[in-house]
Amino acid sequence: MSESDVPSAPPVPTREKTTSFAQRFTRWLLSVFFRLRITGEARVPAHGPLIGVANHLSTADAMLVSLVLPPDTWYVGPADFKLLFPANLFLRMGRKILVKRSTRMELSSLKRMTDVVNHGAVLFLFPEGGTWEKGIYNAKGGAAYLSLQTGAPILTIGLGGTYQVWNKALRLRRPVVTVNVGPILPPVIAPERSKRGEALDHATRRIQRVLYSLIPPEDRALYDDWATRQYDLWVEVWRGDAPTMIDLPGRAALGEIVQKPNLFSPFWRNFKLPVDPFRLPGVRFTAEAVGIAARALLDALNGPLNDYIEYRLGVAKAAETRTALAALADLARTPGVTGIALKPTNRPGPQRTDGEPNE
Repeated sequence: MSESDVPSAPPVPTREKTTSFAQRFTRWLLSVFFRLRITGEARVPAHGPLIGVANHLSTADAMLVSLVLPPDTWYVGPADFKLLFPANLFLRMGRKILVKRSTRMELSSLKRMTDVVNHGAVLFLFPEGGTWEKGIYNAKGGAAYLSLQTGAPILTIGLGGTYQVWNKALRLRRPVVTVNVGPILPPVIAPERSKRGEALDHATRRIQRVLYSLIPPEDRALYDDWATRQYDLWVEVWRGDAPTMIDLPGRAALGEIVQKPNLFSPFWRNFKLPVDPFRLPGVRFTAEAVGIAARALLDALNGPLNDYIEYRLGVAKAAETRTALAALADLARTPGVTGIALKPTNRPGPQRTDGEPNE
């Protein structure tokens, strides 16, 4: 499906170009780090009610879409943990509704979003729910639900070149980043209440397929690879001088987590957990250090980051991850174990050749 195949909402007046101080500051800041390429800005309507959506691979993404959206747009942001510089500055300046990402939706936040749109404003959110590595169809149904409830159309924006973009920028490479404003999709409609779930699923897939069509080929390739790539984790154990490989229960789920930078980095970057044995593959650590790292992750997943894996990878993989961490912590306490090295591996899965996204 190409962008031209997507039915659009009825034409709406485009807005006169107005900017706020926050937008001017954001544009200046981003132009320092990136080479910006913006297309389709004339498609942005003059007013709401409107729901804006984009694909999502970086904390820079909200800053980027703010360059083309009206200055009074409301943004849905994370409340699970604090964003780091410079994304945290944007949250302080803009209108925001913070949501604790969980498998259980916060009804108060959902009501605020609905009220914003019903009052004729523009609300922006990322259907993917976060920046972790995943297939394009791995998205939440919030945008489709809000459109169904409010009757608001959906503005699509494709972002390119943003994965790991801060790392590239901090190396003074000034990577090219694209903002491509796409079509406005008509409001989601469910013909019958009994078919609401089916309608929301279909609408969410349609949104994501349009976003996929708006991003550069290299970004599509990333999404397609993540959708099917398979992960594993091997554990090398020393008892004296001779290492042996052991089979860890739940190892595939834990291997996936530690090999996805955006998924794993909050544990050490935001929460400062002592997880070097997971960050340095193949390096031999003392059994004590590995035990400390495994218990720190397990405590976080059972405490402040409860539901973190469930929301992102599902309940089954979350349970497997906890099983693997508990087994690793037990292994580290085993008498005679003098060292442990974690060796994550991965391999690509099958890829489609018809131009459609992988699932």
